Amino acid sequence: MGVLAFDESHFGTPVGDYTYLVADDRWYWSDTVYEMHGYSPFSVPATTELMVQHKHPEDMTRALEVLERAISDGLPFSCYHRIIDAENHVRSVLWVGRGVEDPNGKVERVTGFFVDLTAVRRAETQAEVESALVQIAQTRSVIDQAKGMLMVATGCDADDAFDILRKYSSHKNVKLNHLAGQLVDAVVSEPHPRDRICRETVMKFLDGVEDFSHRAS
Repeated sequence: MGVLAFDESHFGTPVGDYTYLVADDRWYWSDTVYEMHGYSPFSVPATTELMVQHKHPEDMTRALEVLERAISDGLPFSCYHRIIDAENHVRSVLWVGRGVEDPNGKVERVTGFFVDLTAVRRAETQAEVESALVQIAQTRSVIDQAKGMLMVATGCDADDAFDILRKYSSHKNVKLNHLAGQLVDAVVSEPHPRDRICRETVMKFLDGVEDFSHRAS
């Protein structure tokens, strides 16, 4: 059949090859492709209908268009999309292939491989989550510092200090973490004794915002 052979340890990511016979509308899947779809090898017939059933609804049309183009022109292609395996797990896969023509120049089969990128995408997503958590932690740190300065300057408690920041942020149309950062920068940049200047600087920072520059009740 001239099926392309690929090392399934390629880049440390599961890779499985396939061949699609156009005239017979029949697929040959390697063991790994079956496993990607949640099946034991050769436990079910590999058909176009089965493949389509496992495409993610949002990616199905695009994947079918890619196959149709490959059958039409035989040009190499790659298609990143999602599948839903037999156990209802969503997998991210890269589908790569090309058409093979018969002596008359008509595409008789499409051959290539699938790469399971689920673990890679999960790692990327986890990295994004961890980055967001770091940013949140840093933001909270700045907000906590600003709250502490407000508590010293006005004698309010932590909840009232946060309320002052929130209302001031809304009134000035400034993001809360940016406002907190500006307040902290204003205080720490003062070269004078911190206890006295903290109160003076905070009140000066709030000055001009009539509704929020007084001690929270």
